[in-house]
Amino acid sequence: MTHLLLTVRFLDDRYHGLLDRGGPSEWPPSPFRLFQALVAGVARRGELVVGDDVPSNTNFTPIGQALGWLQQHTREHPPIIIAPKSKPGQAITRFAPNNDGDKKFDRQERLTSKHTEPTLFLLEPDQQPEIHYAWPLNGAKGCPVADLERAARSLTTLGWGIDMAFADARLAAEAELQTLKGIRWYPKKNAGSFRDTLRTPAYDDELGECTLCDLRHCHSTFINRIEHGKPLKTVDKPKVFDRVLYTSTERPASRPFRLFELRNLDGSRFRYPHGRLIHIAGMVRHLAIEAMKTAGLPRGAADDWIETYVAGHRKGRKADLEHEQKCKGATDIEMQDKAALARQREAFDGTDEHRQLSYIPLPSVGKEYVDPGIRRVMIVAPVGDDALLDLVARRLGGQQLKALNQKNAEFGVEENGQPKPGPLLVPLPRSGDGVTRRYTATANVWHSFTPVILPGHDDRKPEKTRKLILKALSQSGIDQPCEFEWSAFSRFAKSYSAHKYVRDENSEDGKRRIGYIRPGHLLDQTAVHLTIRFGRREDPSDPDSRWIAAEQPIPGPLILGAGRHCGFGLMAAVGD
Repeated sequence: MTHLLLTVRFLDDRYHGLLDRGGPSEWPPSPFRLFQALVAGVARRGELVVGDDVPSNTNFTPIGQALGWLQQHTREHPPIIIAPKSKPGQAITRFAPNNDGDKKFDRQERLTSKHTEPTLFLLEPDQQPEIHYAWPLNGAKGCPVADLERAARSLTTLGWGIDMAFADARLAAEAELQTLKGIRWYPKKNAGSFRDTLRTPAYDDELGECTLCDLRHCHSTFINRIEHGKPLKTVDKPKVFDRVLYTSTERPASRPFRLFELRNLDGSRFRYPHGRLIHIAGMVRHLAIEAMKTAGLPRGAADDWIETYVAGHRKGRKADLEHEQKCKGATDIEMQDKAALARQREAFDGTDEHRQLSYIPLPSVGKEYVDPGIRRVMIVAPVGDDALLDLVARRLGGQQLKALNQKNAEFGVEENGQPKPGPLLVPLPRSGDGVTRRYTATANVWHSFTPVILPGHDDRKPEKTRKLILKALSQSGIDQPCEFEWSAFSRFAKSYSAHKYVRDENSEDGKRRIGYIRPGHLLDQTAVHLTIRFGRREDPSDPDSRWIAAEQPIPGPLILGAGRHCGFGLMAAVGD
């Protein structure tokens, strides 16, 4: 894959940019800050617009149009950032006279404070104080490389005015990116908004919002703020930008989770067969839906928040399922409709726009002969949704699970023949216990306990299996360098295989169904057991070169595949 690579080299080994005026430090420098520095450099040379530099002038030069292309491309493909290791420097508050005139002789009474909190580069031997921004082109046409190179060479600072730097832009292959020294920071779009998000350029043609136009307007108001004989004019600040979460081995993001233990009404432990884990997931999900219908919508939530976020239904999915029912038993002439439905479902499964809660039954894991029954449940939310998760979890504590089909004795039968009542959801501390910590720990090596259901069918072709696994990793937000291997069988002896059934010559049809019960819409998709190792090869081009484990272990919970919201694809940490 080809990337647009823009490299910024600092003249010093420190950086002073802050997320806000009072801190904390912004690290790495955001794509928006880089874009802002590019626009400022080009505008300083008078090469941003043709004609007078006034707020109403939108006649951009070829370099200005190239920056416009970059902001649109960044909206779809935020850049990977490769930056040196870092550590916070000494925070200092500096004081300087307020430049409001000389009405008073003693200017010390009119001092203005400025918070300084530098970020120090921890450079490796032969490593330069430079930061790389790499945009995947993915076949994008019309990349104005020459004009973007001219824009990059206009950059003079990145951060504060004392953070002097120079830059260059060019095309680079994937192999070249692997040789660059530094920590990789990966974007995760639609992953919530909190302190670890970085600003990125924004472009919305429908709303008429454009970071380039906004920055040009702000620059124009700054250079025209002083006019002879008139009061000082107000300088507008940038306000058009997006936010994207960036994670790395220095700061990996873990999905927030809450833990519950299943207890009988008399306080004793409850156990449920792990082969039927989706039944527990469905009962907890149903309980959450009913609880939130009673509690009402959180402030600012959309009307369909319970339907989409708590229940997990994608917008438009209900009509899609109705069409699927109509397609059952279709004739050959109608098969094209079923094919279209399959393509639509695959598009749904591949999107990262949908956000929802996951209800994960936890099989017991630990010692070799441990009984793998379900005794605990974990509810997992998208990154950044801690408050929404707490809102739901508080209303589930102490609630009793109920069988979705009242005709079945889901929890067994009493001595008098009556169905046993369902267990209670008893909250556990976030630190969990020995079992839950296997799923929520940090590690570089993970094995699947429940099969990973891939987003499609591999047709028994290994290369297609590999592509589907990579797609499953991407859908789960995993983009750290790793290697993986797959099999039909788990490394955990008590886990069932990834097959839908095992053969039994004594049964009528030769099939004895003792595997995991799957949701109906996932029956035709390939399932595998996975082992994942996070890290990289010393020589990326040589698969037999020395393996280097990731410096920062990956935090759990790690849940992969098409069934990741109901307990399939559950990974357990096994160390290094």
